[in-house]
Amino acid sequence: MSDIQSIKIISTEVVDVPKSHVVYVIQVSTPIRTWTVKRRYSDFISLHSELKSSVGKEPPGSLPAKHWSLIKGVGDDKLIRERRILLEQYLILILTNKDPSFRQSYGFKDFLSVASNTNPSHPSSVNFTSQSWLLEHTSLQNLLRSARSALLKRDALASMGDSVASRSSSIEAKKILKEASQRIHTLEDALGLDSMASMGEGEKKRRYEMVEQLKIERETLNRMAEVGIRTSTSAFSRNSEPSGSRSNGSSSFEPTGTTRSNGGSLNSLPGGFPQGQQISIGRTFGVKSPPQETSETRPLDDRGLLQLQVQKMDNQDDQLKELSKLLQRQKQMGEEIHQEIGEQNDLLDEIESGVDKTGRKLGKTKRELNRLG
Repeated sequence: MSDIQSIKIISTEVVDVPKSHVVYVIQVSTPIRTWTVKRRYSDFISLHSELKSSVGKEPPGSLPAKHWSLIKGVGDDKLIRERRILLEQYLILILTNKDPSFRQSYGFKDFLSVASNTNPSHPSSVNFTSQSWLLEHTSLQNLLRSARSALLKRDALASMGDSVASRSSSIEAKKILKEASQRIHTLEDALGLDSMASMGEGEKKRRYEMVEQLKIERETLNRMAEVGIRTSTSAFSRNSEPSGSRSNGSSSFEPTGTTRSNGGSLNSLPGGFPQGQQISIGRTFGVKSPPQETSETRPLDDRGLLQLQVQKMDNQDDQLKELSKLLQRQKQMGEEIHQEIGEQNDLLDEIESGVDKTGRKLGKTKRELNRLG
């Protein structure tokens, strides 16, 4: 969100479908590109509620009051211009506020369609200039630093025994590295675009070297991420290895005093078991069965198993993302329905008030007619 340079409501439109209403056209500008989004006043109300709910406090600034004429899609141009200015000021206050939690929230990003218009997986939608290319390079350096910080945090949390937080940091680092890989590829391809044709050969060579440095750093961080997973996987394999597959050394899970078929201390106890009988003593509550081979894992070596594990976790992360987006859309739909019902209730209250007023007038008129008759 720190890359957004300006937000401006450039125009308004009156839309007649499904019912007449006013739409505000918002222009969002970054160093790389500019796009527009269209939002109704009800969308601003939903944004205000979402920010208040997610951040936990009132957003900076307040929304202008509702006008029934604008809700119905009619009204003078002066009223529309005034509301347009107030809504633009509301967005600017969020963008420039000292507290970054409002502008970094998912609700604000989704309101401005930031994710869909800055997605690095679509390099064809980005047309770099010489200056914006350098800005993107600096942004990628900061992104890789964030990935390194997340990996260091993962290791520190693992050493403290906080496995849940350590895994969260590992997932965060993998997401950052995945995004960085796509953006580095886009940055490299941009050097061959027509917009870079005027660049000298020496400068272009220097920038290719800058891209190579980013690739080296990315590969180093990828190895760090893989080593962390491989180490924990190896430890799991050692701990879950059946005792029968080890050498003649005693199992670390055997209680003190147990014995095998060659006799031992159990037989020396009063009322002990017969000599030569193999005894298995230990708690079975909570014991996990060893991992089982499947048709999917059987043909894979250690590296293949690691890649399969990473792929499964990535698939789970993608499914959780889609579920989160679906829940956000359902929440927004519910808020819009709630708002629509509130507006209709207000209209019904006005109609009821008008009917009561008209009924009182008719009663008064009827009494006067009876008196005259």
